[in-house]
Order: sequence, then structure tokens, then C-alpha cells
Amino acid sequence: MLEPELPPTLVIDDDDVVRKTCVELLEARGHKTLSAASVGEGLRLFAEHRPAAVLLDLRLPDGTGIDVLRELQRQAPGTPVVVISGHGSVAEAVEAMKVGATDFLEKPVSRDRLFQILDRIFHPPLPGGETDLEKVADGSRYGMVGRSEAMRRIYQLIEMAAPTKCRVLIAGESGTGKELIAGAIHALSPRRDRPFIELNCAAIPSELIESEMFGHVKGAFTGAVGDRKGKFEAATTGTLFLDELGDMSLTTQAKLLRVLQEGVVTPVGSADPRPVDVRIVSATSKNLQEEIARGTFREDLYHRINVLTVAVPPLRNRRDDIPELAEHFLRLASVENDLKPKRLSPRAVDLLVQMPWQGNVRELRNLMERVVVLVAKDVVGQQEVMDVLQMPGLRAEETNPLPLRQARARFERQYILYRLTANRGNLGNGR
Repeated sequence: MLEPELPPTLVIDDDDVVRKTCVELLEARGHKTLSAASVGEGLRLFAEHRPAAVLLDLRLPDGTGIDVLRELQRQAPGTPVVVISGHGSVAEAVEAMKVGATDFLEKPVSRDRLFQILDRIFHPPLPGGETDLEKVADGSRYGMVGRSEAMRRIYQLIEMAAPTKCRVLIAGESGTGKELIAGAIHALSPRRDRPFIELNCAAIPSELIESEMFGHVKGAFTGAVGDRKGKFEAATTGTLFLDELGDMSLTTQAKLLRVLQEGVVTPVGSADPRPVDVRIVSATSKNLQEEIARGTFREDLYHRINVLTVAVPPLRNRRDDIPELAEHFLRLASVENDLKPKRLSPRAVDLLVQMPWQGNVRELRNLMERVVVLVAKDVVGQQEVMDVLQMPGLRAEETNPLPLRQARARFERQYILYRLTANRGNLGNGR
């Protein structure tokens, strides 16, 4: 596909092979190109030609790519800059993204990845348009629904992280859909046809988690009647998703760190290390920096698993997505329960948008399934939603009962909110 007539694209890289490869790929797409092997030459060409985009190596003989990026932004804000990172410098590429880089490429440069980035730069979606991931954000593939600014940013981070090998930490409250993001990263990655293995670190007793992760040999402990592969070996050549990583004990953290450093696992009861090739995606509902300060999480492990962070906002911080999510979950629950489809009235939607959603998207999904099962009407009104809300046992996302004082405070807060909504801001006589 030839590009329209544009100013040249500038490649700044001191590696002759990488620079030549980028130039050839760009010219194959119809781009005019300029190339430079140093900071000085690159800045001179940039000032003279004002290129349409820049491919910038992060490590140059006479300066750093970060400094060059800042200078390019000063001279021509808005110029797309794609940074090129070598082995071991992915963290620098992430730092460049924070400074203002448009995207990043890992060496050796992938043709498909470069063309994907070029398409995003030179053929951006129209205002209100969709990213590649949003085109399937109706739940048909990854289950993620939403077009708020916060979700658009998450889709962008997924699409940037997926083709790379960098480790991703997904941070967010319980019920926000962190596992869906991990699945999307794997599904869009070069490892998509390889295993995607999940391990919930909070759901496994501490005395068993090492066996789950690294495997064990026969006789390693009582009940070990045979050899068993761990999650790392099961996920080799694929992706291992470590959910609720913050609940892992310090002892297990130390062993996980060693695996990440050395690329080998040693099953429990064995002295035979086994190589593994696994991409790690982690998730946590805890603030790991606070856990580090408390001494319950290792700082060195945090830096190993946190090359790129995807921060997932709570549902109350992306209320624009609630109407679409609610309708999506209504349709999904109708299909799953073989029931006639329902829809929400405008006032019912208004009520949902104003709710506190302490359980996030999981709580909304549970509520919509209850509505489908318990409400006979085709159009679900505000009163029907309120009736379902006040039924015992609504909050299925809470596995342990709340203390009486906390439960009473939550009920009173929600009751006041519902009364205000029902009476258009007036509490009335409370009947």
C-alpha cells in the first residue's frame, strides 16, 4: 500500500543493519526516507526537513534517545516518534512512552509490527472511530466493553504491549476485568497459538503454590504419588498469567525472582533445573508499592514484573461505559439462560450510572443476570432494578459477610442514593 505524498520519515540509529532495514521497509511502503547514525546528524536533518515521523534508537554514540525525543518535541510538538529498543532496554522504551513517544519497536525490527505502527500513525481512526481492539470490544472475543477515554487508553496499551516480549503488570480493584486484559495481550501476541496458563496466587495455599508453579517429583511430599509439571512448564513458549501476585509469600517471591532471572525452574523435590520460555503477565488488586513499604513484597521482583503497567480504572471512574456494559450483560445473560432478551428503560440506566459499584464490572454483571432471571417484563424499569437490588444476597462478589456496622452504612448510603434518584433529588418523606 503506497502512502500519500508526505514529508520524509527520519531514521536515527547507529546500527547500520537496523538503519538499513528500517529504510528498506519504509521505502517498500512508498515513504521517502532520511537516515542518520548520530544525535547531531539526526537533529540537523530534522531541523532541515521537518519529517512526517521519526524512528529513533534509544542508545546512540553521542547522546540518549530520551534527550533527542525531548528536543524533537520542543522543535515540532506532535511529530510521531517511534523509539527502537534493543535487548535489555525495554524499560527505557516504556520511559520514552511516558515522555511522549508514539510507540516502540524491539530489535530485531519486525516488518509486521513496523507496518502496524505506520498504519496507526498515517491512517488514524476518525474522531469517534475505533481502534483495532475496539472493533471486537462487544464481548465476542475478549469480553471487554467500553469506549470511554480510559478504556481507549487500555486498548492502546494492549495493542502496543501484545507484539512485544515485555512483562506486563495489570493493576486494578477486584472485579475490573484484569484477566480479560491478560487474555487479550496473549491473543494479540506472536504466542497466540501457544498455551495461555492462569494461576491465581490468592486461591492456592502457601504450602502448595510452589508445586503449582514449578511442579514436583514423585515423593517430594506426602501425596506426591507421581511427577507433575508446574504452570511454568505448562506455559512454556506461551504466556503465564499470575493473578493476585501481591498475595504471594516472600519465600515464593524469592523463588519466582530466581526463575525470571535464570529462565529455569526446579521442581519441588528435584535438583534438576529445567529451562522455560514463558512470557509473564501479572495482575494485582493491591498497591505493590505500599506492600514494598510494608515489607510484604520484594522491590526487586516488582521491577522485574513491572516493565509496563496497565492501570485499570474502577467502574465508578468510567461511568460513560455503564449503559453499554449493562446492555451487553443483559444480552449475555439472556443467551446463557435461554431466556427472552430484555432491555433497560432510560430511568433504569440512569440509576445504574449513579450507583457506587464497589464490586466493579463483576457486580454489574451479577446484577444484570439477576434482572434477566427475576424480572418478567421485556422492558426493565428503575423500580424493577431497585427491587432486585434490595433482595438478600445481591453482592455475590463478596465471599465473606461484611461486619454489621459496615453493612448498615453501605445500605444507608445506597438507600439514600436510590431515593434521591427516584424522587429527582428530593428525599421526600422516606416512604
